[in-house]
Amino acid sequence: MSGDAIVISGLGLVLACGDGLEVARRSWVSDQACFSPLPPNLGVGRGAVCAAFNPVGIIPPMQLRRLDRPSRFAWAAAHQALSDAGLDARLQGERIGLAVGTLSGGSEASEVFMRPYFERGPEGASPMVFPNCVANAASGHVALAFGIKGPSGTQLERENATFAALDQGLRWLRRGAADAVLVLGTDGLFPLQLELLRRTGRLCVQGDPLAHGGTGYLPGEGAQAFLLETRDRAEARGAKVRAEVAALVCVAPKDASPAARTEALALAVAEAAGEQVPAAWVGGSNGSRRVDDLEAAWAAQHPRWPAPRFPKLLWGEFCGVGGQLLAAALLEERGSVLVSGPASAGCQYAALLKDIMF
Repeated sequence: MSGDAIVISGLGLVLACGDGLEVARRSWVSDQACFSPLPPNLGVGRGAVCAAFNPVGIIPPMQLRRLDRPSRFAWAAAHQALSDAGLDARLQGERIGLAVGTLSGGSEASEVFMRPYFERGPEGASPMVFPNCVANAASGHVALAFGIKGPSGTQLERENATFAALDQGLRWLRRGAADAVLVLGTDGLFPLQLELLRRTGRLCVQGDPLAHGGTGYLPGEGAQAFLLETRDRAEARGAKVRAEVAALVCVAPKDASPAARTEALALAVAEAAGEQVPAAWVGGSNGSRRVDDLEAAWAAQHPRWPAPRFPKLLWGEFCGVGGQLLAAALLEERGSVLVSGPASAGCQYAALLKDIMF
């Protein structure tokens, strides 16, 4: 096996079912959805909320008060991934890159910043909140917390932001711009988001969302962190290799039509899978027809493939904006796991992970 293959040597998870690998694995194996009523400070209805999230002992109290939800989740997931990879909490002398994917990063803080401004004028706007009003706030907080000084970037790609961050991290490693890259997917719920989704008819209002059902989804929050490095480097450090990133394929559709997006997803999945039938398949269906139909068309053409499983129906949509798909693949403990990432707009992604060890 090639020593310069890129592997995942560290994993960190903050999910609605709880924090950490063992909790996530129990949830994934039991197939129990993590949806619950939203707390009053977030909105009305149901969602996959990180209600039990407790970063005490990980995030210092002074910083904790200043962070938005996505940054808190990202910090905790990063801490887990670096510890899992056997790296020191402060990465002195390490050439570490940081690639973050998010959809709503900065939006929660923007709402908190603007509402008092609308009510009381400029004196109501808090300068303490303002630094979190940008999408790359999480990457800045994580870089400062762990002394990450390598290349850094934040990707906004709707449902596939974490795939885009993974793509960026792979490019940095292959070019020699970093020795390792921490890839993060993070998102947090906030009241305006729930109101917008409800008013535009995106939410599942009765029961739980169904795979390829097209009846709407239930939103979630959380973060996933993956430490990438070459196999040679990981083995030289004595780190446990959790999986090899055998393929990551991105295909841009010719236009925004469903047919073009379906074709793009099919091309991405076909290239990622190659000639083999994967041992397991993690799908990106979330209950929304704009995403479900893309994947359902591909699944119908491959009846010999294993039935896909759908993390977004257990852990919520926007939970790391695609990162929960990659995390679920690592919990499968199969020889090779295909991950398909249909998106309502933009690039369609597919990945193949192999040699998976929990």
